[in-house]
Amino acid sequence: MTFNNGAGNSGSGVGGGLFPAYAMNNRDQENQMKLNEDQYDVYVNDDLVGQKSLKNQGENLSDIDGFLKQQGISDFTASLDGDHYKIMTDGSKAEIADALNVYFNNR
Repeated sequence: MTFNNGAGNSGSGVGGGLFPAYAMNNRDQENQMKLNEDQYDVYVNDDLVGQKSLKNQGENLSDIDGFLKQQGISDFTASLDGDHYKIMTDGSKAEIADALNVYFNNR
């Protein structure tokens, strides 16, 4: 029994059809997987200091603020611009960057 799917394929299983051969390529599955977490670039006064991934439902970007406040750092403001979390400060840039390096390396 043969069939014609309208794409010039008479049932041989090669070419044409709804799914071209490249759509079924599973060689590089790592690049085809969807990320299951949100990832944000974290900046201090426009300098990139690291990345924060929200892996669990209970995690928030404000966790960064809480960590900094636990370290005794409170003279900063933070805002979200797309996937950039921007921390602005007038005087504690190095102190904030150092604290965030510890934070990112321990997470």
